Amino acid sequence: MKTTKSHGIFHEKTASLVDTFQKLRTIKYGGNKLRLLPVIIWLARQVVRKGGIVLDLMAGTHCVGYALKQEYQIYANDIQEYSFTIGKAFIENGGYSINRELAKKELNGNIWKNQKNQKFNLFQATYTNTYFTASQCKEIDNIRAAVETVPTPRRELYLTLLMSAMCCACNTTGHFAEYLNKPQESPKSVQEIFFKKCENLTVASHRYANTVFDLDYKRFLSGTEQELVEIVEGSDLIYIDPPYSSAQYSRFYHILETLVRYDYPSVEFKGRYRKDRHFSNFCRKSTAQSELDYSLGRCSEMNKGLVLLSYVDSNSCIIPRRDFEEIVHNHFNYVTKPMMCQILHSKLGNGSSRKVAEYLILATNSKPHKIKIDRLNHHFSNCIS
Repeated sequence: MKTTKSHGIFHEKTASLVDTFQKLRTIKYGGNKLRLLPVIIWLARQVVRKGGIVLDLMAGTHCVGYALKQEYQIYANDIQEYSFTIGKAFIENGGYSINRELAKKELNGNIWKNQKNQKFNLFQATYTNTYFTASQCKEIDNIRAAVETVPTPRRELYLTLLMSAMCCACNTTGHFAEYLNKPQESPKSVQEIFFKKCENLTVASHRYANTVFDLDYKRFLSGTEQELVEIVEGSDLIYIDPPYSSAQYSRFYHILETLVRYDYPSVEFKGRYRKDRHFSNFCRKSTAQSELDYSLGRCSEMNKGLVLLSYVDSNSCIIPRRDFEEIVHNHFNYVTKPMMCQILHSKLGNGSSRKVAEYLILATNSKPHKIKIDRLNHHFSNCIS
């Protein structure tokens, strides 16, 4: 579906209304919402009172929850363990920070110990001269060994910084779906990058008790687990950001999953992907629409608050925008017009960027919230008129 120049106006006008907020940059991640954050924050402030509950069902790098956590209580979920680790470090963590001096004091002894006994050697055994050189793999194993005995939340902070360092040093085009056949001419030291990233790392504090999960999102919506049912029913805003293309995240970030789990997995194909990697039905054309239909149907039945959805309007999308909107309207009585924003998406393969139209839709079945939907629709009309 074609987009027009007016689509970007809403983003520019609304972003100017948002004051400073916390930005979280951890790993190179396709589809992260950093550029869309001003709009998401503005919307949340329009419809949710301070101290309200926000549930992020597919949290990814947790940049949305991190930006909101000083104003709202956050429940965040993602089935991937690396995402869970980032969430423990930055969403549940109430402000505990680290610095380079502390990191070296806490880790150097065990780094040296593993250098000698090689008890942790997963990356050397599995990924040497693929995504990383032999020396880089050794550095990764040594740091991973040292981090293992560190208590939470420092353990998760160190693991996140190690993931970030690996993203900077890897022999890839920007993700881990495949490595480059040509070896790196001047490989970067993972350890040097890691300790540099430890320099005065400050984590934003929060006023509320936040909780992170590593579950299939359907467990929240199944209605069979009371704790999860209460979270869904009690949320003032449920944010859903499903995958929009056929690219399986478990293939693009399997290295980070293995780093966190460190379970010596069985791997396959040239890319050495985990055989037990997760496959999302949102990434399959045959199942994506039924997956969206199920998730929105259950949210509609279980939650009396609002649901915020984000998706992309492009030829690469599994669900066309018209079909996406139709599914939303099938389950909710009060729905905003799509809030279109022109966002620069990085082409991880070649370092360039392209403009992509992302859109947000806010929906509810609650009559008390209808006035909020009407007010927002009026605002959007003024922005693009």
